[in-house]
Amino acid sequence: GAAGVGLCLVTLSNALIVWVEQRVPSGVVALFAAGSPLLISLLTWQRTGTPLGTRRLIGLALGTVGLVLLGSETFAAIPDPLRLGMIALAMIAWAIGATYGRDWPQTRNLLMGSGAQMFAGGWIAIVAGVLLGEANHFDANAVSWQSLAAWGYLTVFGSMLAYTVFQWLMEHVDATAVSSYTYVNPIVALALGALVADEHITPRIVLATMPLVPAVVLVVVPPRTAPGELGTETPPEP
Repeated sequence: GAAGVGLCLVTLSNALIVWVEQRVPSGVVALFAAGSPLLISLLTWQRTGTPLGTRRLIGLALGTVGLVLLGSETFAAIPDPLRLGMIALAMIAWAIGATYGRDWPQTRNLLMGSGAQMFAGGWIAIVAGVLLGEANHFDANAVSWQSLAAWGYLTVFGSMLAYTVFQWLMEHVDATAVSSYTYVNPIVALALGALVADEHITPRIVLATMPLVPAVVLVVVPPRTAPGELGTETPPEP
């Protein structure tokens, strides 16, 4: 079970995204990957039979509208259909691993489970890279300190911390709510691009980000229930 989840979340998602980002800007990748909440919601609905509800449908619709507005200026940044297809495959694999992977047999220990998934998925990626001949192009002397720093950052914050927290949330929080973090990623990527790389923020981008914040709120925050309804405590009568 851990190997299956690792294949979906590490190899077919992260490894493919790394390959895609050799030619496609990370902000564009984050934009397209932000469509995963809708896919995860549909798979969760199919897996559990629990309806999404009006609030979440509206939130997912708002998020999709914002992403379409953002993406309308970035389709030209995709150099070939193959990489666009790989982004779609990575999104599908992530959604399957995050939803159906919860039913696959594996240890219930959080740290051991996360480590086993990353260990299995990482080794699958290494074997695939060796078979594709990538090891022949690796030069240890060409590794820069920036590359080592990025590797260290992703190891600690991206894997040990973020991946483990993601697995904990998937066990304790609704999958649709957890996946809504991808609505925020494009905003962060665009802001960093403007601050670090002097990328230009257009009025269309500003307009596109406006639906994303209420979309996250509608998906994540549960609706308030009136006193006496399910989920609230009715005060005792005097």
